[in-house]
Amino acid sequence: MRRLGLSLLAVVLIVSSAHLAIAKGAKKGPEKIKGPAPVAKSAEINEFKGEFKWGMAPQAVIEKLNLKIDNNFKERVAKVGTDPRRSDQLRGEIKVDKDRVAKSVVKFDGKKGGWDVSIIDEEFVQSNGESMLYYKEPKSTRYFFFSGDSLYKMFVAFDKDVVAGKSFPEFGEMMQGKYGKAQPVYRDVAQHGAKNKVLDAFQWRSAEGDGLKLVDRSKFYDVYCLVIYDHSVEDRQAEVRKNNAKNVPKGSFVDSVIEKTSDRDENDNVVDRITGKEVLKPGERRGGQQNIKVPSPTGGEMKAEDRAY
Repeated sequence: MRRLGLSLLAVVLIVSSAHLAIAKGAKKGPEKIKGPAPVAKSAEINEFKGEFKWGMAPQAVIEKLNLKIDNNFKERVAKVGTDPRRSDQLRGEIKVDKDRVAKSVVKFDGKKGGWDVSIIDEEFVQSNGESMLYYKEPKSTRYFFFSGDSLYKMFVAFDKDVVAGKSFPEFGEMMQGKYGKAQPVYRDVAQHGAKNKVLDAFQWRSAEGDGLKLVDRSKFYDVYCLVIYDHSVEDRQAEVRKNNAKNVPKGSFVDSVIEKTSDRDENDNVVDRITGKEVLKPGERRGGQQNIKVPSPTGGEMKAEDRAY
């Protein structure tokens, strides 16, 4: 009994210490790194951004993507020549692809939906004048984010075959070979009353004021993502996210200190548990599926692998 009493006392002391740390403002999320991130290679940054410029309106981005779609079909159109049946078929496919991009526009106007539990759920704030559209590239899905209808960020989720079974540090080394030496960012993760530092991202900057980071989304989505953004706008958005997070009701103290292992909402699959049927979240993958899933603007779900340009 004495040993049991000492053990319980030790647990109480651990929990009390953790509670005190939280009360003092213990760190949550990515750790702030002293000093600026290294400058990435300009040529690689420009290649990644392509023809997209910060400040572009959603319609301007859609027009650029429509040109990409036309170029992707250019060879096939040339091959069919004057064959009316095949020409009509291709024109139909082109229209479907362009309509899909146009219909992918979503405004984050406060109505909760599938995007709030998706691979991009950390990239926007509801009721903050933000919107987004997406486009399936050959080996990735690119999400375009707008603040006040001005483009300020692009988020690229790589398909699983690009990751090719590499760990996040290994994939980070590969990206550093392309963009240059990066700054690692660690996240504090609390588990069973103890804190561990986990590699969360690699980050760079550009001479023009862009931020670039590689983020780990493998825990829930089996992929890694590359994000480029206008640093000045992203900083303002990050401040809004931070303030909003302070107003989110917390769970029990024991849940937050003892059992919490990530920033993911542990109850976001409550419907699955009640109904006994698993419903995949946008961007979520199970059972070796090969690509990112995104919700269809019409209410269904579109698999990214269904569209390979």
